[in-house]
Amino acid sequence: MKILYDHQAFTGQRYGGVARYFHDLMESLSIMGVGIELALQFSNNEYLKNSSIRKPKQFKHIFGFMPTSMLVSRTNRFNSIYQIQKGNFDIFHPTFFHHYFLQHLDNKPFVMTYHDCIKERFNLDHIDNASYEQKQELLSRASKIIAVSENTKKDILELYQVKPEKVAVVHHSTAFINHQQPDHFHLKTPEKYLLYVGARNDYKNFDGLLKSIKPVLKKHSDVVLLCAGGGNFNENETLMLKILGIENQVVHQNFYSDNTLFALYQRAIAFVYPSNYEGFGIPILEAFACGCPVVLSNSSCFPEVAEDAALYFEPNNKDDLSHKLEEIISNENLRKLLTNKGLIRQKAFSAEKKARETFEVYKSIL
Repeated sequence: MKILYDHQAFTGQRYGGVARYFHDLMESLSIMGVGIELALQFSNNEYLKNSSIRKPKQFKHIFGFMPTSMLVSRTNRFNSIYQIQKGNFDIFHPTFFHHYFLQHLDNKPFVMTYHDCIKERFNLDHIDNASYEQKQELLSRASKIIAVSENTKKDILELYQVKPEKVAVVHHSTAFINHQQPDHFHLKTPEKYLLYVGARNDYKNFDGLLKSIKPVLKKHSDVVLLCAGGGNFNENETLMLKILGIENQVVHQNFYSDNTLFALYQRAIAFVYPSNYEGFGIPILEAFACGCPVVLSNSSCFPEVAEDAALYFEPNNKDDLSHKLEEIISNENLRKLLTNKGLIRQKAFSAEKKARETFEVYKSIL
C-alpha cells in the first residue's frame, strides 16, 4: 500500500497542530512498512527538518512574506498535481481543505481528516479559508473521513450531509510521550506558575481565565500565570491586565522548540485549558506526558480525552474556575493524584495506535 500526502499543511506552517499530526502519522506509518510519499518541494516546517519521509528545500521571503508564500504555495501545488497525475499511489490524503486535486484524481480514492468545527461553530476566520460548500463537496466525495474525536464526529454529522458509517474516529497522539530532554538544556522560568499554552482567540476563553485568576493571584503573590506561545499580548490584553491589576503576575513567553515547551509543562504547578471548544486538545496529552496536572473546562471533547485525569470547572463559570485554580495550587495531594492519572491516561493515545487505526481506515477503502 502506498499513500500520497500533499503539501498544504506544510507550505505555510512552520509549526502547528495539523502539520504535526501529519508528520507524526507519516513517520509512524513508515515504521510499519507502509509506503509514504509527501508531495512537497519547498517548506520551512520545523517537523520536517529531521524527517525520514522528506526534507524539502527551505526558502527565504525574498519578495516579502505574502508574495513569497503565495509563490511557494503555487509551486508546491503544481508539484502535488504532478504527483497525483502520475498515479503512483493507492490512496491520496490531502492535508487541508483546498479542492485543487479533485479534477486530477481520476478514480483514485482519497481520505479527509477533520480536526475541528471551530470555524462552523463560531463563524470565525480560520486558517483553512474553505467555504462550507467547498468542505461539503470534499466530505461528500471522500471515500472515508477521519474525525479526531467522537465530539468532532458528532459535529460533522450535525453540520454536514454525511453518512455516519463514512466517519471513523482516530484520536490524536503526542510525540512528548517519547520525548528525550537533552541534559544540557537550560531554561529560565518563574519559580511557581500556572501554564496557559497557545492562541487566545474568543472561544479560547482567555479573558474569562484572567477574570477568574485575579483573586487567586492576589492571594498567592508568589504565583504567576505564564502564557506560552500565541504571540505577544495585544493592546486589549495588556489593557485588561492593567485594569485587573495583575500585569506583574501574568507573563508571556514564546517557544521555538519541543524542549522549551516540554520544560514549561514539567515545571508548572498545573496546565490550565479554559477553552469553550476544541476538536481534540493535544495540549492535554502534552501535559499528561510531562507529568503536569491539568485543569479543564467541562466542555466539547475534553471529558472524552481526559476522562477522570483532570480537574474540571463548569464552562463560563468564573467563580468555579477561581475555586478550581485555588484548589490546584493549594492541594499537593490532588496534584500528585492528577499527575499519576494523566500518566496512565496518556497510554491510550500512542503514535503507534493512531497509525494502526489510520491504516485500518486505508485498508477498508481498498
